[in-house]
Amino acid sequence: MLLTKLPDICRFALLTLAIVLSFYFVNAQSRNDSIINIAAVQNSCLLSPAQYQVVVSNKLLHDIHDIPKLDYEPIGAAIPATGKLRKNINSKYIYVKLRLVNRSNVTQATYLYPGYYFKTFQLFRETGTGLIPLIEDPADAAAYRRIEMTAGDSATYYLLLQPVKIQVNTFQPEMVHTSFLHLHFNASRNSNEVLNIFTFILVGILCMMIIFSFSNYLFNHKKEFLYYSMYALTNATILFCKAQLYLSISRFNILFEEYLDFMLLLTGLVFYMAFLRKFLSISKDRYLLLHKVIRVMELLIILSAAGYSALYFLSNNLRGLELIEMALKYIIIAAGVVLIIVGLQQRNKLMNYIVLGNACVIIFGFISMTITLAPGLQNTLLSHALFYYELGIIGEFSFFLLGLTYKNRMELINRIKNEEAALKNDEKLEYEKQLAVMKTHQDERNRISADMHDELGGGMTAIRLLSELAKQRTNPEALPEIEKISVSANDLLGKMNAIIWSMKVSHDWLDNLIDYIKSFTHDFFDNNNISYTIEAPEQVPAIKMPGIMRRNIFLSYKEIAMMLRNARTDKVTIQLMVEPTTFTIRIAYEEAAGNSIPENTRNIVRKRMDMINGRLVVESGSGNYVILQAEL
Repeated sequence: MLLTKLPDICRFALLTLAIVLSFYFVNAQSRNDSIINIAAVQNSCLLSPAQYQVVVSNKLLHDIHDIPKLDYEPIGAAIPATGKLRKNINSKYIYVKLRLVNRSNVTQATYLYPGYYFKTFQLFRETGTGLIPLIEDPADAAAYRRIEMTAGDSATYYLLLQPVKIQVNTFQPEMVHTSFLHLHFNASRNSNEVLNIFTFILVGILCMMIIFSFSNYLFNHKKEFLYYSMYALTNATILFCKAQLYLSISRFNILFEEYLDFMLLLTGLVFYMAFLRKFLSISKDRYLLLHKVIRVMELLIILSAAGYSALYFLSNNLRGLELIEMALKYIIIAAGVVLIIVGLQQRNKLMNYIVLGNACVIIFGFISMTITLAPGLQNTLLSHALFYYELGIIGEFSFFLLGLTYKNRMELINRIKNEEAALKNDEKLEYEKQLAVMKTHQDERNRISADMHDELGGGMTAIRLLSELAKQRTNPEALPEIEKISVSANDLLGKMNAIIWSMKVSHDWLDNLIDYIKSFTHDFFDNNNISYTIEAPEQVPAIKMPGIMRRNIFLSYKEIAMMLRNARTDKVTIQLMVEPTTFTIRIAYEEAAGNSIPENTRNIVRKRMDMINGRLVVESGSGNYVILQAEL
């Protein structure tokens, strides 16, 4: 009556609680009873230690009838209560004795699941004539054995288990109802689902690292990237197989768990040592201690691989395999600590990145190894040894990428510096080459001017003197050619002197040009009785002026002076002006008899000024002047 007065939701909650309590009570009864009632198994039932006894034997009994004769004892005496197999148990054989009964009125079937990983799993039923091996059902999962009992039937069953030679085996026998078999199998597989997802993500990252490193090797031909891609490949293979083959007892997974995973780990370490030598340029000359540590580690890894292979294939000494594996791991940790200490002392930023990555591997690897050796079960993500191993790999890869980025940046900076240094060296060589060419040209100019002065100058002076002597001894009016020879000789001598002056390298200065113009002006206008004034700066800056520019400026000025002489100009004013970027000659004159500068003279002067990017300005009218201007 009380239940009818309660709300529907409360009644539903109470009913659910009653069902759960009854289910728990039934399972508790089946677990606490030393005889297992398979009719009470509804889904799955984890057997209690009181419901079975075990024997751990070094040898396999070939006569199955000797199995009941063994001295069975509670699990705690032979195997840890947690069921986690340790020490050398994984290299032995486990025999299990348990009593089963069917307390129902119908035939019942169930499955026996011993735990993981076992490469041999045989089930025997004891009868009046001895043990009978149960035939395996091909439809059964590899880790399950079917048990079928008629109504009221009871019997003693024996299990023969041979563990896989690894440190993650767990003996936890369960009874699984036939209708719950596939759910139990999937639940066992999915118990590690979060870690498997995390592992597959990491495998994907490792695959990208493999592609990245191998591409760098193909393009740059740097062996360190090949070594690192192989190191990443071994880790990716280990993690992929761990996740993909979880709880599988296939032949390959057994070989992988017992042997291949450790060999892959050692192979990856060898490639990683080679990577360190190349990537950090570790040699005897630069890092003697690190070079020795890496060489010793490579030797120990090779010896460990050889010893492990010999023990695995030639004996069943799991203890020896475990000792080799654990000793090498401790040595690796010690070597890693030495690498970290020495690396940090080098104050090398690139090495520090790699050292910090190694620190991640060492720290998380030590945590993983501690969890593996601990007696507790690894049934959650944070309690799983593989999870911490993967964290160490993630840390190592992260710092590797940081180190690679730093190294690429430094290599880019050094390459730019080298290119700039090479460019400067090329420019220096080109400048020196141009200087050599200029010096050769200058030497040639000096030689030509000297030869002209010595050879032609002497000859022209002799012709002039001889023509003057001939004029004195003869009547000039009778022989006008002698006067022409004298004038031509004087004119040619002046032109030759101008050429010699323009070619001489020591005269390639602005002040020399101004002095030469002043000297010519005095001689020319005085000889032609033309009144003139010339203005020039007292201080002339030291400005280089090549011979071709000096010559064209002077010849342009000379051309104007000769035009003024021919025009019979009465008075001329010459101004020589030096500005920061220009040199200007301004010639002002008084025009006589209406004569102006002929077009022919203008063309000659303009052509000369154009050759040196100069300009000519002619003004006639109220003020007559000519401007010659050249860029300095």
